[in-house]
Amino acid sequence: MSKKLTRQFLCSRMMLPEHCSSLQEHTAVRQWTEDHRRPHLDEQFQEQLQQVLVQALANQQTLKITVLSSSGYRTYSGVPLRSDPATGLIYLHAGKGRPQTIKAAEVVGIEPY
Repeated sequence: MSKKLTRQFLCSRMMLPEHCSSLQEHTAVRQWTEDHRRPHLDEQFQEQLQQVLVQALANQQTLKITVLSSSGYRTYSGVPLRSDPATGLIYLHAGKGRPQTIKAAEVVGIEPY
């Protein structure tokens, strides 16, 4: 079995350095894309997220909102001030000066804090 594995990759010993580097770059890009791929959120899960948000708005509860943007996953925590469905923004007061605006399309998780 080990002979098969070593013989299988004998051809890779003769790769040009620029081909090796481009293969490593391709692997890195593919890994980054896989790590930052947006998960599929079904309709039931989206409704649950909406219910948690509406409840927190009514009761002034602190939430932990997970967002996936082009820079990766980020987590925000604070009290939601309002949700604007027309613009698709959630306004979150995190105890600092101005409220943070979060795009609802980038939200992948909402849970009570």
